Amino acid sequence: MAQAAAGMGATEVYCLAWDFEMDIRQRMAAIEAETGVKMYPLPIPKEIMERNRKNPPPWLEVAVLEAEVVYRKTKEGTTVDIKLTNFLPSLAQIDNKELETIRERAIKSGFDFIDFWAIDFDWHPDKPFNHHWQDYRTRKDRSLSTVSSAGHEYAKVGKYVACVKVMDVFGRDTSITVQVKV
Repeated sequence: MAQAAAGMGATEVYCLAWDFEMDIRQRMAAIEAETGVKMYPLPIPKEIMERNRKNPPPWLEVAVLEAEVVYRKTKEGTTVDIKLTNFLPSLAQIDNKELETIRERAIKSGFDFIDFWAIDFDWHPDKPFNHHWQDYRTRKDRSLSTVSSAGHEYAKVGKYVACVKVMDVFGRDTSITVQVKV
């Protein structure tokens, strides 16, 4: 789709779907780098199916979440933690002053919009998410770490997949996977 758009001189592609794969942003970033076409994944709002709806529902862009593996050498071997490197929450595509202020703040400091995040250090797509480590904000303590403190150790040398889940202040969750090699 992006190659066809680039061939026709387009610089942007809007992708509409009911749902997207967990790693859609990473896949789209690779396609953008290859083709030079900016891609916007927009989930179709379920409210669009409501009968007698007079106004269109807001369209939300998929959130941006990026993370990297932090390796630490110890006497026993190597421990693994995850560092959040970027977060931009999904914001409604509505032009109003309040939303523009929120969008500007989200671009400047997206981590402020994270309420909770968790890691499954040995994630498998056919199994439930296992909370090996988590951090969250409370009413009294608004601080939030952007680097886990799990010091996770794998039993065997090899390749693993860690899954990172983030819940933002709007109640939307975003997940990505990170490749771990020990």
